[in-house]
Amino acid sequence: MPPSERESLVPILEASFTGIYLRHAKRIMGEVETVRVAMLGEEAAGLAMLKPLGEAAGYVYYIAVVPNLRGRGIGGRLVNDSLAYFARAGAKEVYASVGEDNLESNALFAGQGFARTDFGRVSKKYGAFKALSMYRSMWVVPGEVILVRGTADAPVSETPGPA
Repeated sequence: MPPSERESLVPILEASFTGIYLRHAKRIMGEVETVRVAMLGEEAAGLAMLKPLGEAAGYVYYIAVVPNLRGRGIGGRLVNDSLAYFARAGAKEVYASVGEDNLESNALFAGQGFARTDFGRVSKKYGAFKALSMYRSMWVVPGEVILVRGTADAPVSETPGPA
């Protein structure tokens, strides 16, 4: 969705997030290059905010689904669409960060094949400087875990995430 039309998506964010996450999601929606939208007829049912992390990786900033439409597979389709989007861009893996206690988000990403990773593993793969840059781009905060999944062309093996 082009930046000029994103204001119409703010109610989805307001229904999905509170506090600092809501403020951050609103800000990121205005700054991030790519916002993908799931449509149900003429209505926006959910959105994904995406950011490249260099040539080899992508990052799913936020997935948000209209509350009364949750449980219908929209979040999973947004995650799959995000994976396909990054694969077309040449990324070999996709990252996401979620609150460790956010059971719904952890289950969503685990159900789509994401697994937990950590700074040490990312650093081993990309080098410490690049890993630090990636983490800063992701805005990982205390209490969040990093998840990773390979795109269709490049599976990644990590510790399975919580179900």
